[in-house]
Amino acid sequence: MKASVELRDKREARLRQQLKDTPMRPLPLFQVTGWNHFVDEEVAPPARTDGGPGPERRTDERAIAYHRHLRMVPTDAMSHLQETVVQAVHLNSGRRAGLMDHVIDGPAGTGKTCLLRAVGRAAQQEIEAGTGGRQQNTIPVVHITTPVDPEPKVNWVWEIASYLGLNPEPKSLAEVLEMRRHPDLTLPVNYVLESAQTRLLLIDDIDRATVQQLATVLPHFDYLRNKLGISLLFCGTGASHLLHQARALAGDWTRVGQEDRARLEQQGQMCIRSRSWIRRGGGRGCGSSRFRRRRAGRTGCTST
Repeated sequence: MKASVELRDKREARLRQQLKDTPMRPLPLFQVTGWNHFVDEEVAPPARTDGGPGPERRTDERAIAYHRHLRMVPTDAMSHLQETVVQAVHLNSGRRAGLMDHVIDGPAGTGKTCLLRAVGRAAQQEIEAGTGGRQQNTIPVVHITTPVDPEPKVNWVWEIASYLGLNPEPKSLAEVLEMRRHPDLTLPVNYVLESAQTRLLLIDDIDRATVQQLATVLPHFDYLRNKLGISLLFCGTGASHLLHQARALAGDWTRVGQEDRARLEQQGQMCIRSRSWIRRGGGRGCGSSRFRRRRAGRTGCTST
């Protein structure tokens, strides 16, 4: 336990140093400390020293640093979207059923990720304002991106665990090189999300996953929504179409799985009835091994 605490503190110190050295890197946004820094960040525009843009303005380091933040221009559409998502988070928190997801869709390069993060920041600020400020051991918003390998579900869970600080910190480079696959952290992740009262999960770049890969992980996201009451906000080019196809495919898999289960149960019952009839049957013909093999072959089972 002491070693894990020391590794966590070491990781926290490294992250804070990264925020100081390279504050504009996107990596810290996918960890709770960096995300909270993003939510609390206040960027004031520099004072204008002349009447308009010019060579001095274009080389002004303070102006360049301000524009690196890509602050969203407040528009009616932007304000309406933020209010809609925040309202949906509040409505989902007050429901036991009928919780709804939201999707940000659009062509590449149109600012979907910037909008996603702006909505997440507004939602967290609204939640914290309603609780009298940031409460200890609460994580209102979780921000993840599609994993490098979206095939297994554990990789998606690992992204959430990384944000929460639950993934084990490697002790050396050799240990990193020895890692072949991520361990399944579903249970601790679900426990932390529940105890931290997480209200919103931001999932970016889902267009990097195929329909089949999304279909395997959607049941887990549905679990987070339906049991823990977490609102889901997906983002990516063609996200609406991808999610629609993935949900249809996941439903087909569920239906096929139920049909296969029913067929196997029916075959098992036929085997039991066949074996019971063989055991009850008397006489020379019914008791012969040739008859048992022939009878079992008709039901699709092998006699034991």
